[in-house]
Amino acid sequence: MGRTGYPTHRSGLVLFTLAAVLAAMLADPATLGAQRADLCGTARWPVKVLTDDDTARVDLTPRLTTVGALLQLPRPEETRPQRARLPLERWTFRVRAVLLDTRPSQDDGDLHLILGDPADTRLMMVAEIPDSLCALGSRFASDYAEARRVVHRIPIGEEIDVTGVAFWDSDHGQRGMAENRIELHPVLRVEPVLKTDELGLLATEGPTALLEPGDTTGVRVWVNTSSRVYHCPDSQLYGRTARGEYMPESTARRRGARPAGGRPCDRR
Repeated sequence: MGRTGYPTHRSGLVLFTLAAVLAAMLADPATLGAQRADLCGTARWPVKVLTDDDTARVDLTPRLTTVGALLQLPRPEETRPQRARLPLERWTFRVRAVLLDTRPSQDDGDLHLILGDPADTRLMMVAEIPDSLCALGSRFASDYAEARRVVHRIPIGEEIDVTGVAFWDSDHGQRGMAENRIELHPVLRVEPVLKTDELGLLATEGPTALLEPGDTTGVRVWVNTSSRVYHCPDSQLYGRTARGEYMPESTARRRGARPAGGRPCDRR
């Protein structure tokens, strides 16, 4: 018995357990990363988490684009290096998309977002948010953690703005993969689209809403909410102005927007 009246071996066991817990809390991040290595990815992993040799050359200023536009890019034929980037992989894009599904990857810890173009949700691509614990050493690890937190609070079917770095992936059977295999990987930021539009009126239609009564054209236009001018699907500015949103043409006109060039999209 010890002086306190408790068995000495029990005191030693308690102290040992506390020491082990403290050691785990203060463990070196590299050690923790090594312990998770079997849960993280390997193929082009430095590129996927922005720790590759070309990270400093990545332009982090987002280029506004659409899912449909990214799907039209030609797939490069050159070999994809493990620790370096192809030219397009040095660009950051921002797209507005419908969140069709989210799927955690069992292979590398990434959270897969399946994105649909609001103008036609049959046009799909994948965006991936790394697990921050699989991105130790990346200065963007906290961005990944925040993006995942935001996504988990957004219902499937909502419109979101996604900012991420372009990445040419390989085909490994993932649902929603673009035919040219373009992705946003890693995703740096996810933002829900506000329900109140910038024309100053409450939005009445969601990303998958039916057309309003009286709207029989099926045309969804892109409204530049800065100029209050809307663009038709065949316009070069469709979905590409810095600020805007998709809506039925009848809704745009009712809210005071005018067609670009004075020509409505429904010319029947």
